[in-house]
Amino acid sequence: MNISKLVDNACVCLEVQHFTASTIYVNFKRHWNGLLKTAGADAEFNYQTVAKYLIEKCGENLLTVDLSILPLKKYRIQHAFHSLIHYYDFGQFPSSSMASAIVRINLPGFENDCLSQYISYVDKDLGYSRSSLKYSFNTIHNYLISCPLTYICDNQILRYFMALGSNSKQTVKSKLKVIKRFLCYCYEMGFIKLDYSSLFPSNKLRSYTEVPSVYTPDEIFQVLEYIKSQDSPNKKRNYAIAVLIAVYGFRAGDIIKLKLSDIDWENEMICIIQSKTLQQLTHKLTVHTGNALTDYLLNERPLSDYETIFLKNNGKEIGSSATISSIVFNAFVNSGIIINGRKHGSHCLRHSLASNMLSNDSSIFEISKTLGHASVDTTRIYTKVDLSHLRLCELEVPSYE
Repeated sequence: MNISKLVDNACVCLEVQHFTASTIYVNFKRHWNGLLKTAGADAEFNYQTVAKYLIEKCGENLLTVDLSILPLKKYRIQHAFHSLIHYYDFGQFPSSSMASAIVRINLPGFENDCLSQYISYVDKDLGYSRSSLKYSFNTIHNYLISCPLTYICDNQILRYFMALGSNSKQTVKSKLKVIKRFLCYCYEMGFIKLDYSSLFPSNKLRSYTEVPSVYTPDEIFQVLEYIKSQDSPNKKRNYAIAVLIAVYGFRAGDIIKLKLSDIDWENEMICIIQSKTLQQLTHKLTVHTGNALTDYLLNERPLSDYETIFLKNNGKEIGSSATISSIVFNAFVNSGIIINGRKHGSHCLRHSLASNMLSNDSSIFEISKTLGHASVDTTRIYTKVDLSHLRLCELEVPSYE
């Protein structure tokens, strides 16, 4: 098959899978167009042609490079061509490519009614937050697309477990938790005849066993300088966001809800109600944070009726905390810092603040207050990365003859 026909067919397949035109172009077609122009529309598609094009364009065959070490730009190119090769070989796109589009597929009537009733239940009776409702809806919706309740059985559920194998442990744990609760609800309401909860593996973990991903002050400074130096219409906004997280450890969910009224300029204070704990958190505005906020508000923030501080270019509110994490993620990936397996979303700035405070002899209680933890026990996890003090606890290895 020639490249032009393959690309056309692939775009149609993406449309059928409910990808929007903008997503198809930005994530796929614009990268494929480069191959079309270089190799020629009538050229036959094969792996060697793609590899040759990538070497000429990027200086290396991205198809064989570990994606964990790729800058974001090259990662997107790799993803586009891996997807095209997968479509060429199997006539469909990888399941991961459908994750963001599948939620727009309509469910059959029975499954849709069950999901609607469950979401109403966890909203009104259990008081789920807006973000938890959205995550539960998307997770269950995607599950029901491939595993409708009408045909539920042990093997169907086990096949779903197997399909999650490429996800991280935390993702698998959270998805199974949501699906298990949904199926238990369906059983209690009589929507399904059997209780399938025994099929779900136990995912109990010992509390506070995870080691946080942290970065040194020099690495944090390098990330902030990268954001500050970018030629982007949102440069000042992104810089102010990163500074607030790095200095105060704010969660991404609190950043997108930060309002103009939360800043007391006269008394140089910033005060928020945390979305996670609903507790008030107050900090003194530093010169650094105050200047970053002022620069954004006076020189970049679009005119808007919204009270929210950080806005999109069109003056609308930022709808998801994932946008905040993406800002920090992109900066870490492209700033030249050696990630070396560490997580690098917005929460790692929060972790790094706690770690660096510990290194500077701040107490657990002081760090807990700074981060707004509901319990001091939550803060104790950062002692795992307090290497300077852990070295004081070292013991000599006994000698044996």
